[in-house]
Amino acid sequence: MPAPSLNPRPVREWHDVTLERFQTEIAPLYEPAILRQYVADWPAVALGAKSHSDLRDYLVGFSRGQPVELFLGKPEIQGRFFYSEDLQGFNFARRKDHFAQAMGRLAAMETEPQPHGFYIGATSIPRTLPGLEKDNPLDLVDERVPPNIWIGNRTTIPPHYDVSDNIACVVAGHRRFTLFPPEQIGNLYVGPIDFTPAGQPISLVNPYEPDLERFPKFAEAMETAQVAELEPGDALYIPSLWWHQVESLDAFNVLINYWWEYGVPNTGSPFEALVHGLLTIRHLPLEKRKAWQVFFEHYLFSEEDPAAHMTEEQKRALGTMTPELAKYLKHFLRGALNK
Repeated sequence: MPAPSLNPRPVREWHDVTLERFQTEIAPLYEPAILRQYVADWPAVALGAKSHSDLRDYLVGFSRGQPVELFLGKPEIQGRFFYSEDLQGFNFARRKDHFAQAMGRLAAMETEPQPHGFYIGATSIPRTLPGLEKDNPLDLVDERVPPNIWIGNRTTIPPHYDVSDNIACVVAGHRRFTLFPPEQIGNLYVGPIDFTPAGQPISLVNPYEPDLERFPKFAEAMETAQVAELEPGDALYIPSLWWHQVESLDAFNVLINYWWEYGVPNTGSPFEALVHGLLTIRHLPLEKRKAWQVFFEHYLFSEEDPAAHMTEEQKRALGTMTPELAKYLKHFLRGALNK
């Protein structure tokens, strides 16, 4: 009996977005949002609409010779960058190349009937293509947020999440994002969290060809899926921890994205706290884990201030987060971990 097909509902679209609307109407919903044609006036988008070669030349013009990392996968993987069958390796190879040479390699692949999968991901623009960000600015994020560029041919990046909020802007080619809310983590059959294809843990399920005998709980995740079909000039807001598969649908695709976080800087990543929990809590007997769960709910997730009965000075580690408190807590943790 064939598996039911994924039929995600469309992500909500927004038009005529302003910074104020984004901050007051869109971001507070904690839902993905298509910002239709928000970056259509970027010079890079105009050049991409003119020709692939014009856009490639434009990008190469910003290069200062910094090498870039790229993924290459054999034609038989059909552009889906993933693990090897035993999850002990990957189905692609990593290469270093100069940006101009990489663009030449990608251009040559456009005429191949069965090209290798080619993917340059999360490459810092200020470091690799300085000046491109000033030519193509985004006013929805702080100007200090460094953008990244993603370039490739027809590829698929399996469902994964980002710790930070994300705005992804399509410069060239068409993209399909398939998204699942954070609470579906238990139905997505996530692979190793410390051995990943590109940094973030990924789902082992192919959403559009799911093996429901092996991954039966994915059927529940399918009911929550959303899809964003994007063309050049569109942007997509992805809140932190939303799972998303990214498909690049054309022979030449370019995307620029921005990751940013709210709150006090330099406080560390919640993911690192999760790993610490694996070290200290996961192996405990069930009843002790349940007891610690109550403590975590009280100190971390309660809507009420767990130290409201003390003055701000008395709260110490439980006080309002500041750079000074963050520095103190890091020192405290370093001492504990070095024991």
